[in-house]
Order: sequence, then structure tokens, then C-alpha cells
Amino acid sequence: MKCMINNMSMKTVLYLTLVIFLFGCSKEDSLTQKLEYENFYAIEDDPSDPVKHRVYEIYKKYNVPVYFNDTIKKSFVKEDVNGNPVYRYETLDLAWSFSSYSQLKYRYKYLEEPEEQSKALDIIENYLNLVNKALYPYNFFVVKSLQTEDSKNSIVDIGEGEYQIYFRTLLMTADWKNDETVRDLPEEMMREMVKNKISNYETLLTQFYSVSKSEWYDRPYEELDPDYFEYLVLPNDFDYIYEEYGRVPALSFFGAQCFDDGWSMVSYFDTPEGLENFRACVREKIGAWGFVSNGWANVYTPNDKENDLTGYISEMLKWSPEEFKEKWGGSPLVMQKYNILYEIIVNELGVEL
Repeated sequence: MKCMINNMSMKTVLYLTLVIFLFGCSKEDSLTQKLEYENFYAIEDDPSDPVKHRVYEIYKKYNVPVYFNDTIKKSFVKEDVNGNPVYRYETLDLAWSFSSYSQLKYRYKYLEEPEEQSKALDIIENYLNLVNKALYPYNFFVVKSLQTEDSKNSIVDIGEGEYQIYFRTLLMTADWKNDETVRDLPEEMMREMVKNKISNYETLLTQFYSVSKSEWYDRPYEELDPDYFEYLVLPNDFDYIYEEYGRVPALSFFGAQCFDDGWSMVSYFDTPEGLENFRACVREKIGAWGFVSNGWANVYTPNDKENDLTGYISEMLKWSPEEFKEKWGGSPLVMQKYNILYEIIVNELGVEL
């Protein structure tokens, strides 16, 4: 009898334990299902406002919000003891980085003119159409002007028609003066965003930085090769420059700036073939050290490895892979660095060259 009671008591305990466990799970599940987290960055449609509706359309297509005010959401929390509503405000804070918080204070003048807001949305939509998803910012924030103040009360104004890339935000200041700026800005922002994102690929960047020797940076090309200027094929009209200005000022033009379409000395070449022959000579010379750009002066190597990286990004985004190889294929160090960055830009970031 005693044994039976003990046995029944054990069964009862097990039964009660199971009921409590199941009830507890059911209760926990029901509680879990009721927990809802508000997405403060979600954009709501307003068909009555053309700008707000277009912002919603961009968000729906690209999942990237655009803001013209740093207060992005206002949510009711409760009523205080006097019956007044208490709200929670969600704001954009540009002071945050991935692992730190700056002491800068940000002051904005908001962009409120619908025409200028629409122009900003043109730039943003052109940018999002141009790039792969890997280059999307978390959000865009567009203002009329921006002023920062540090802990020493030093104030810096961000110029009109500029942009800054922050941890989660691509900030743009308005008042774009002409159609060319509106047209060219998306590609300029893409180059800067590539540079910004490329820093995450430390292993490949270490390989890139190791190709050109450290002692080659921030040096006159003529110091690395005494015959640098003698090797270049110059047009005959440059004799006039020698007589008027002397050797050094004239030769200060003979660096990587000659690759730019707006190079000031283009008019001295009688034929396009002569100009391209000169550019080919410059490529062959500076490419021997693995460089595609100049430093603080046109006849200096890049200032440092970061300056070198920026030059490569600009040059790579200018040409297709076939065109780049045609122009720089005779320089093994250049192609070695190109292939490393190609792996990041094309295969990791999804940018078409």
C-alpha cells in the first residue's frame, strides 16, 4: 500500500510538472508573439505630397530612406501624471561611428523648397540606379547647409552642393548650381563610397599596399629615375616655354595630370596621336613603380598609400577592363595592383567596370 501511494505521488508530481511546463511554454509563446518592434526608419506614403510620395517610392524600390529632417519619427509613449502626452523622438545622429562617438555638435539648416528637394531626389535616384546594393547607404539625409562645432568651439561649415559619408548616413548639402553637377554627382559619390567600403577588405588591401615599395612614395619622379624627363616625347612648341619660364616650371606639367581631358597643355600637341604618344610615355615611366596618379605636385609620386589607392579607384572607374589593360598592360606592377582591387570592386562590391 505504501509503495502504491509513493508510486501515485510520483506520477502526480510528473503530471503537474508537465502541465506547468506546457502552460509556461504556451504563456511564453503568447507573450513572445505579442512583442512588436517598431521600425523607426520605415517611410510611409503621402500621395497628397509629391515629394513625400516620391520618397516613399524610392524606399519601396531600394529600401533606402531619404530624410529632409533629422527627426525621423515621433511615437506616443504614455500620458504623464497631468494627462499630457509623452513622446519618443528618433533622430539621426551623425556623431556615431562603428565603435565610437565624436564630440562634434551638428547644426542644420533644413532644405524646405520642393523644387530643391526634387533635385536632390534626382541625384539620389540616379545614384541608386548606378550602383550595386553593396554601395547603398543605410539612409540619405539632405539639408540646405551643415555646420559642425567641436569641444573647443571651432566651427566648420560644409559647403553647398557637397556630401559627406558617415557611419549610417550619406549626407548631402543642397543648392546645386548647374545641371552638370546634378549629372556628375552620383558617379562622384560612387567613387567615394567605393573608397569608403573598400577599407573593410583588409587582407586584400594589405596585398595592394605591399606592391609598391614604401620608399617610392612622396618622391620626385626624376629622383627615382634621373632620365625621367629626357625619356618623354615632347611637342616642338615646348621650346617656347623653355625660353620663357625655364626648365623646371615647364617640366612640372609632365606627370599623371596629362591623363585628364582638361589638362592645360593639350593645346600644345598638334595631333591627337602626338598627345596619346606622350601619355603612353608617362604611363610607361610611372607604371614602372606601380603608380597611375601623382602626389601633391604633378611630377611627384603619390603622397602615401591612401593617395595611391584613391588614384587607382578613379582610374579604374574611368575605363573598362579592356581599356585599362590596353593603357596599362605593359606595367606588371600596375596590373598586379589592378587585379587585387578588381577582386574587391567587382567581385565583392558588385560594381561594373
